[in-house]
Amino acid sequence: MSSRALLGLTMGTAGAILLGYCIYFDQKRRADPEYKRKLHQRRQTGKPPQQQPSAAESHQQQQHHQLMDGCAMDGSLCEASDHLAMERCFQHEMKRGEQLICQGNIADGVSHFANAIMMCAQPLSVLQTIQESLPDFVFMPLLMKLTELQSNSSSTKDNSTTSTPDFA
Repeated sequence: MSSRALLGLTMGTAGAILLGYCIYFDQKRRADPEYKRKLHQRRQTGKPPQQQPSAAESHQQQQHHQLMDGCAMDGSLCEASDHLAMERCFQHEMKRGEQLICQGNIADGVSHFANAIMMCAQPLSVLQTIQESLPDFVFMPLLMKLTELQSNSSSTKDNSTTSTPDFA
């Protein structure tokens, strides 16, 4: 046998052994009941474990939170002429409402959902989607909140739908 063939055979054998070890180790890891509990917990929270953001990432997150903190129905940072800002506000309100409802804070979650629905041009399609995914005990307060917000708004429905972009 030549040295090249021997080297190739050795490398192939080492690769096969490494692959076998990885498969064996993965099966052992997955069979561990503690692993299953941690995996379930990680999926519930939606956050990867022990992941520390870098300085640049944390600065970017702070800027994002400052931008989104002002993102509300007062229109301070969400002008109807800026489609991208309106879309970000809409997504933020929907995400925040979902988080609050998952945490059990239904009243605040409903408020965020109502804010998001009020700022889009096609509220009925968004409302239908939300109705399919929310239980009745959450959807009914949402309808009441929307009615309250609609009666409190000073602009007419025609004026608000022509000035806001469609996200649905």
